[in-house]
Amino acid sequence: MQKQYEHIIIGAGHNGLVAAAYLAGQGKKVLVFERRSVVGGKVVTESFGDDFIVDSVQTGGTLRPDIIKDLKLPLRAERSRRQSRSDKPAFVSLQPDGNHLTLDAESIKRFSERDAARWPEFVRFMDKAAYLLDVAYSTIMPRLGALPRLPKNLSIKEGYGLFELGLELRLAGRRDMLHFIRALPMTAQELLEEYFESEIVKAAIASVAIHGSTLGPMEAGTGYTLIHNWMNRGGLSLTPSASPDGRGESEVRGIGEITQALANAVKSLGGEIRTETEVERILLTAR
Repeated sequence: MQKQYEHIIIGAGHNGLVAAAYLAGQGKKVLVFERRSVVGGKVVTESFGDDFIVDSVQTGGTLRPDIIKDLKLPLRAERSRRQSRSDKPAFVSLQPDGNHLTLDAESIKRFSERDAARWPEFVRFMDKAAYLLDVAYSTIMPRLGALPRLPKNLSIKEGYGLFELGLELRLAGRRDMLHFIRALPMTAQELLEEYFESEIVKAAIASVAIHGSTLGPMEAGTGYTLIHNWMNRGGLSLTPSASPDGRGESEVRGIGEITQALANAVKSLGGEIRTETEVERILLTAR
């Protein structure tokens, strides 16, 4: 007899595995198809030869701490923005003349004393903006029906998350709230020119805004990508790798630890993962 599933997920990347784990945790019968022999999608650590094991793609991010907590994953859940900056590697911008820039006030002073004085305020705002963006990401938006019927469809329960987001924006203070809203559609260049005068300093920070994208720093919306990447990295530098035992740095480092932990969670919760199984077509039938 053919086994029946309530949910079938195509692709065992980190997003597919998170969805499968949450569904399986709710008692749903879940099946995940993955065409490769390994799970993880782009969040995978692979061997490309003897003693050559690397992360396939450097994402520079971590799982949200609420996901780690909900799924009881053996990963460190400390939020990167709460880490001391002294615990993180410095962001170094290499210069052609060898006069490299380390993004801290002392190093910036060699290029512009004005910029060095503005640096703490920029870091303060970016930390605040990253926090607000993090709250927005975790907010479950209400389901909106047809606009004429909106007041009837929007329940207090569904709108509570939106209320909390609005409250966080309000508590940020009028100045930071307005600056955050302004920054999202801005170009990275426009945002940085409000703080800095040195082209070297602006270029170094703007590189984070366009990391992993096909945008340039003068494209609209790169103010948002700068804040997004700042949030993911816990600042300008990348966060340390997650530890599989939850106590600290692991001996074998690699971003694939994240998706392996997710795959183990799916299986332990009763979900099923089939690798080397490519989906050729999807048949839709009307009910």
